[in-house]
Amino acid sequence: MKKAFKAELLKLRHSNMLSIAMFMPIFFVIMGLSNFLRYKELFTSKGQNVWQQIYTQSSLFYGLFIIPLFITIIIAILVRIENSEDNFKRIITLPVKRSDIFMAKLIVGCIIVLLNLILFMALVILAGLIIAPGGQSMPMNLVYSPVLCFIAALPVIALQYYLSMKFSNIAVPLGIGVIFSVPAVLINNTKYWVMFPWIYPGRAILYGANIGFQSPLYMYIIGIVVFVIFIFLGVYEFNNKDI
Repeated sequence: MKKAFKAELLKLRHSNMLSIAMFMPIFFVIMGLSNFLRYKELFTSKGQNVWQQIYTQSSLFYGLFIIPLFITIIIAILVRIENSEDNFKRIITLPVKRSDIFMAKLIVGCIIVLLNLILFMALVILAGLIIAPGGQSMPMNLVYSPVLCFIAALPVIALQYYLSMKFSNIAVPLGIGVIFSVPAVLINNTKYWVMFPWIYPGRAILYGANIGFQSPLYMYIIGIVVFVIFIFLGVYEFNNKDI
């Protein structure tokens, strides 16, 4: 496992995935901060917490639309590295277990998503340190909501990873990810939202914004169960796949 994981990290040096992961939170925090400064009087007219307002403006669009799409794109690119030039055929000839190859690539995908959310959290906190008045304390949800978002994102990661490993054509996992990510806002307002894991990350990160989005415990339990099921299914199919 350690050798397979090191090999995956080396591949990141020759890709743009980390650049994409770092750029997106920077862009949306800057956009959220700009929107807050533009309407500062409106957002603070009733004594609202400035930290909370900056977080809300930064996470609203980012949570509902971008995070599931980001996961879809990152996972598809991560697997395409092997599918594009039939690298899987070369890899399985090495003295490395197939399950180790499968898990190493998955772990790298999870790390990229986590780094994305950690950077988002750090940038929001930095913006608050610069803009918020000294008398206001930082709400702790700025720290734990992005962490909960990562946990909520696990089923999306597993589903997209399973699809990317199953279909060599990158259009299939990308298409499915987009189809389920784009209508997230509409589905989120129905009683069927729990059936769409692509909504979970947005609910988790927006729960900290205190704008009415619920993040119930059963959502995380379902997400972890879905994650485990698709990882076991993926490992089984990859071990028995005729590459």
